[in-house]
Amino acid sequence: MTDIEIVRDAIELFTVNYFDTVEMSGTVKSQKKESINYISIDLSTTKWDENLDKLHHSLTKYITEWGQKNYSNFSDYISIARLTIEYLLPIKDGANQNQSKHVKLFHLPSYYFKRKDENDEKTYSWWQLKLLKIWYNIFLRNTIITVIPTILLILVSAYKIQSDNEFQERLIKAYDYINVASGIIASFVLGYIVTKVITLRQDKLKYTSAIRNLSNKLTYFRNICHSLAGDHNFWTKEKSFYESYQHANSIKTDITFEEYHYPNYDDNIEYAKFKSFYNPNMSHSVVSLVLQLHMMADDSLIDSGLTYTAFPPNYIYSHDEMKRFILFSDSNQIWYCCSEIKIFPEAFYNSFYIQRIVQDINRIYPKNKIDKLTKDKLEEVSLDFQYRIIPRLYNLTRVVSSKLPITINYFITTFSLLIAFGLLIPTLTYIFIDKTYGFVSVFAVIGIISHILLTLKPILRAENTLDKKYDYL
Repeated sequence: MTDIEIVRDAIELFTVNYFDTVEMSGTVKSQKKESINYISIDLSTTKWDENLDKLHHSLTKYITEWGQKNYSNFSDYISIARLTIEYLLPIKDGANQNQSKHVKLFHLPSYYFKRKDENDEKTYSWWQLKLLKIWYNIFLRNTIITVIPTILLILVSAYKIQSDNEFQERLIKAYDYINVASGIIASFVLGYIVTKVITLRQDKLKYTSAIRNLSNKLTYFRNICHSLAGDHNFWTKEKSFYESYQHANSIKTDITFEEYHYPNYDDNIEYAKFKSFYNPNMSHSVVSLVLQLHMMADDSLIDSGLTYTAFPPNYIYSHDEMKRFILFSDSNQIWYCCSEIKIFPEAFYNSFYIQRIVQDINRIYPKNKIDKLTKDKLEEVSLDFQYRIIPRLYNLTRVVSSKLPITINYFITTFSLLIAFGLLIPTLTYIFIDKTYGFVSVFAVIGIISHILLTLKPILRAENTLDKKYDYL
């Protein structure tokens, strides 16, 4: 079986489970043409909600996770890394409605690929890739460049010490020069480390006000989710989706929104858990909505006291907490139930819970206060949190909780090595072994300084380059 056929089988398995019908078997076709990995999914005769964005998002999430687990099954995982997926849709008004999407099965650096000619993209052999990985890793490359000459010089000097007395004198003199140079370099490194750490702290402090403000807005939104899930004037027996609401409430502590909305079709045990809670007679969208509301406002919200605390609550969310809430940005079930399946009324009955929702919306948008809750307003608020507030808070908490960057760790390591080979090892060797051998470490110091000089320009270039994702927050 070829690589493209393996991917085709995985996507076909997804479609069978996604649409919950074996009739999807045979609707997925594959073809490889030069560098194009083409997959087509025939939806022209399938009855579904026609939400292509939701389908493609679910497929992308599934196939990328599946690919990470199964990349070793491919004979050439590099050439299969890019997929072109075409969704074959019914013809409407004589016009072709088909849509094509690009999916990266693996995120690989550009140097993994080489151009043989304009129409044929080839990949390197496995040993060439090994060399390229080392070469494009600036730290590994410079380490090899400096370590090999350093070891050779140490071996030669150890031999020369035994046979050339003048060499010992020259070595001691060279040590004095290198000691001065290493002191200058160590001072520079220490200054950089201290300055960079202070700068990082200042950068993080400038985000604290925004994080506190966004955290308060998120707390208000979580209160909205809690009130929406608990409004008994809306979730009544007269509604056609009431049984779905009850079913969701009965399973919300047993299965998470992510497990229910994004079932793992590739894991038999996890998928069996999903199927045990999935009821085809219930509205999948309503169940997903209730589970998502529970994800945003579960018992931890009630236990924290944030539902009745003084306002603003000033509870600061951690990045680990935001990893759970960022799922709302992937799939906004409030919007979907407002705009697509339309279960919410144009205007809500002004019950106790709805009054609390209005109050929380006014806290989020104090300049645009409302008196009553409408479906459009609820949808607008949910979209604002989906695309602006939650992603921004997620990115900001990531920045302030980030560890020391690799440049600081690099300079801490080189500073420690300079102190070790420039001071500690020579001193101890001079005292306990032989004063002559104590100066052999001069070559290690030369290697460390050479490594710093080779790496300095790329580091400064990286420091001077802004990260589009995080430096413009």
